[in-house]
Amino acid sequence: MELGKDFPVRLRRQKNLFRPNRWIFFQGLLLVMSIAVHVSKVQADKKFSLEAYAGPIWASHWSPREKPPGTSVKPAWREGMCFGLSGLWHWSRLVTVDVGFNYADKGGSHTVKASTFPFGEMNLIYQFRYLEFPILLRTYWVSKGPIHFFSFGGTYLAWELANRYTFHNDEKGTATHPLDDLQRTDFGFLSGAGLEFSMGRFNLSLKYRYSMGFVDLFLDTDPVSIPEFRGVDFPIITLRNFAHLALLGLRYSF
Repeated sequence: MELGKDFPVRLRRQKNLFRPNRWIFFQGLLLVMSIAVHVSKVQADKKFSLEAYAGPIWASHWSPREKPPGTSVKPAWREGMCFGLSGLWHWSRLVTVDVGFNYADKGGSHTVKASTFPFGEMNLIYQFRYLEFPILLRTYWVSKGPIHFFSFGGTYLAWELANRYTFHNDEKGTATHPLDDLQRTDFGFLSGAGLEFSMGRFNLSLKYRYSMGFVDLFLDTDPVSIPEFRGVDFPIITLRNFAHLALLGLRYSF
């Protein structure tokens, strides 16, 4: 996948088949909590630690679908922040379970050209705020003195807290509004690696995390509040979340 790859759009406004489903989300959240409780009971004799982390996030979108003729979408990064808290159960050098939650800014900035839009390029910014629940397995590979190298992988479940859409066209101006008919839940794949520095019961870590979402988001491009655009057939962009994160963490071992 390349950042500059064109993304597909739907030229005709369609009903979102993946409407917000709080029941599915809370079922997933209950599963995350059940796993955490089960692990804490089974591994009560293992070392437990608590980690707080924060850092910048560079978010954009990807799509596995082909685009129809006459429309192109070129993405760019959107910068934001991520911060969270997680509990870690250390089973062995090769297996550490990491379960927690975090806040993450996601979305993207896109330049869109459409044959149905006669006023030139559309510059679109999608801003999403998510509450995420990652489940990760961490493996410590190499240790040299107080320095440890580790990698991790797993999945996440997310709930959208808020969103904002900004439309800009050099000829017609700017409009901003929230997107109402939008899939509120997301899930996907996480992976990454990092270095950890031991300082007694405290451990300082620096890690890179890659996040790829698997849920299709059907994002409207209609600015709504610009009267001159009434009757214009605005495309609906079909895409998925992905992001790169650089996180600084502080872990305390009990």
